[in-house]
Amino acid sequence: MVDRTHGDRRVALRGFAHIGAGTMVSRITGFVREITTAAIFGAGTSMDIFVAAFTIPNLLCRILGETAVESAFMPLFKGLYAKGEKARAWALAWGTFRRLTIVLSAVVLVGIAVAPLLVRVVASGFTGDVADETVRMTRVMFPFGLFIGMAALMGAILLAFRRYRAYSLAPVLLNVGIVISVLVLHGRIGYYSLAVGVLVGAALQFLVQAPIVRKLLAADREGDLGAVSQTDTHEDLKRVSGLSGPVVLAAAVQRIGVVVDRMIASFLVPGSISSLYYSFRLVHLPYAVLALAAGRSVAPALAEQHALGQVREFKETLLSGIRMNIIYLVPVTLLSVWFARPVVGMVYQRGAFDETDLAMTASALAMYAAGLLSMGCVFLLTRAFAARLNTKTPVKVSLIAFGLNVILNLLLVRTPLKHAGLALASSIAFTAHAVMLYIILNRTMTDGGAGIGLREIVSPVTRALAAGVVLIVVAWGLERAVGMRFAEETMSGRLVRVVVAGGGGLVAYVLAAWTLGLPEIRGLFAGRAG
Repeated sequence: MVDRTHGDRRVALRGFAHIGAGTMVSRITGFVREITTAAIFGAGTSMDIFVAAFTIPNLLCRILGETAVESAFMPLFKGLYAKGEKARAWALAWGTFRRLTIVLSAVVLVGIAVAPLLVRVVASGFTGDVADETVRMTRVMFPFGLFIGMAALMGAILLAFRRYRAYSLAPVLLNVGIVISVLVLHGRIGYYSLAVGVLVGAALQFLVQAPIVRKLLAADREGDLGAVSQTDTHEDLKRVSGLSGPVVLAAAVQRIGVVVDRMIASFLVPGSISSLYYSFRLVHLPYAVLALAAGRSVAPALAEQHALGQVREFKETLLSGIRMNIIYLVPVTLLSVWFARPVVGMVYQRGAFDETDLAMTASALAMYAAGLLSMGCVFLLTRAFAARLNTKTPVKVSLIAFGLNVILNLLLVRTPLKHAGLALASSIAFTAHAVMLYIILNRTMTDGGAGIGLREIVSPVTRALAAGVVLIVVAWGLERAVGMRFAEETMSGRLVRVVVAGGGGLVAYVLAAWTLGLPEIRGLFAGRAG
């Protein structure tokens, strides 16, 4: 059992490294995309039209496509495959592909038909020619949902087979498609080159993954897959549909939470909404690179172990995911709070972004960063419930967390924190969300004979915090020795402070965590786990 556990941990760490690296490449290409579009179209009416038109197709179809297939389809597919029912698993995949294509095609057609209504909701301030152009742009881009949904299904299959590199790099093609389209076509069709790029990028994301999935299917067909009854396939598809409903609802609740935050912020001083937006964009980078990678790297193993009844292996894999979140997100949280002001200054302060904007965004960043670990744990624990084919419990918990978030919003926004109180409310709500999910899941695991003991959580937390103390001490010392020679208001001063003091503190954290024997640090850098 020990060897198998260590093997699963090595696979998870390799998946974490590949997914994290792929996500980072995607973020970098996304930054290149933003630079390119900003240079050509600026921040005027053309970009306003594009952003407003892309909002609904992107939101609806990512919820119906990516979120649903990763949490509802993948665990069941992986479970069937792990139990040796390969023909049944592939029949489920093909049936899901057909149904998803039909549903998303219907969504696209309805979206095109009601585009004027959607634009009035998303961009109610648009009138005249601007509103008409937004409607046309929305209709052009709605097929994006069909392509990205099919790509999401291919990605879920690749994730199930632990093809982490192809899975994580495919989204890069969306950015590539937009950049190439804008550079080649903007002189001919103007800002519609953005819409073409969106469609081309989404199609490429599907087309690059489909051949790999086809090869996986062909390899299985070389053996005898056997026959699958229509009854089994129908029941499996029905189960995926049943699992998808709560997942879609939970995703919708999360999006509504963002709308509520912005609604409350709209009653505050000017700049409150944009400060929350800019700060969340910053905190979402480590969340995407580290937290999502940690959750997705263990998701296939969790689904397989639950299907095979391997309760202790399930526990160890979940513990590994929790430790990855703790060990990798604790230093990022500390650095984000400690260096909030210079980081915001380096990224945003230029042009019209003044000192007031800097102070407001930095305070919001610090409050959002406080909940980074909890955000990661919510994602992981939600995937653990999905692996156990339980998507209803996370929805119930998310509704409670949403209510708590609204109450805390109304209370904390009245404190001196103002808009930053909204960010802190989100962090506290995420923490409560994670704790509730953990308690419910662990109670179920304990009833099954493999619960997580308190010591198994306290130990990595204590060691990570001890390494975090080393990080702060070293960062503070380097700041005093080097960083304070430069004025904080200058770009060079901020850069030196973050790179030298922050980088030195991070190196010190890694060395301290290695010394303290944290396996996810040793395994990541040494190529083996513990």
